[in-house]
Amino acid sequence: MTRKHSLPALALLALASLDAGAADTNARDFFSAPDGTTLGILYVPVVRADAYRASAGKVPDTDLQVNALAYRHVWFTDACGTLCTPQFVVPVSDTHVRTPGAAAEQRQRGVGDPMVGATFFFLNDPATRTFSGLNVMVGVPVGAYDRNAPDASAGQNRWQTHAMLNVTRGIGTKWVLEGTLEAQVYGDNKDYFGQRLAQKTLYRLQAFASYDLTPSTYAALRVYHGRGGALTLGGTDLAGTRQRYTQAGLELHSWIDRRNQVLAMLGRDVAADNHFQTSQLLLRFVHVY
Repeated sequence: MTRKHSLPALALLALASLDAGAADTNARDFFSAPDGTTLGILYVPVVRADAYRASAGKVPDTDLQVNALAYRHVWFTDACGTLCTPQFVVPVSDTHVRTPGAAAEQRQRGVGDPMVGATFFFLNDPATRTFSGLNVMVGVPVGAYDRNAPDASAGQNRWQTHAMLNVTRGIGTKWVLEGTLEAQVYGDNKDYFGQRLAQKTLYRLQAFASYDLTPSTYAALRVYHGRGGALTLGGTDLAGTRQRYTQAGLELHSWIDRRNQVLAMLGRDVAADNHFQTSQLLLRFVHVY
């Protein structure tokens, strides 16, 4: 295996987690709604990084820019025997990336891999704002993919599954605390620069503390922590590809009226190991049908 191929593969660890709104949750995402409710959700994430952080420190001449758009459609229904939310997500992205060891920047734009799945609720008590559910989303590898620029491609050329187990609990009349344990499981990319790329499971914790500022507006502190995801290329384990990162962020949610909500989020990786150290801006628009 050559150095040319092993080093760019490091960047896939960070890029795999940048699907536009597909895996990341926001505060109170696991709140329920009555049977028959439908949501249309538009995400506009912007991601920037001027450094890739390896275990030994900052890797020179690396950077990342992602401008993306994603649409999610969610149905609330009792048809599953319990409340559940069949849904799909379709992302579009424009990515510029210079990966570790790459001779030049890669740039690709296009439609990414759609994700389909649902949340199944175990606890559903709106009166006390207590909820618990399992969300499972499957990524279908039909998005735009360039075998010669895989790190920037909108599609990943592999199946993937994101499973998230959430517990949400209201505290008093204004606070809500949430914790979500997530596992990202990846199939193999059989054509990463002509070789087979495999990735181990990536585990994440997503935690939120939100507070009602007014009856229609709430703010939230978010903390994400991710570990795992080591890579194997052409049957050889790649040293230094097990990632670890922590991101902190602040969200502001506001209902414009009973059917429309807007969200603004700012986030920053406060620690990163084998991962791009990113800054993120997210705008989100929700319409209730």
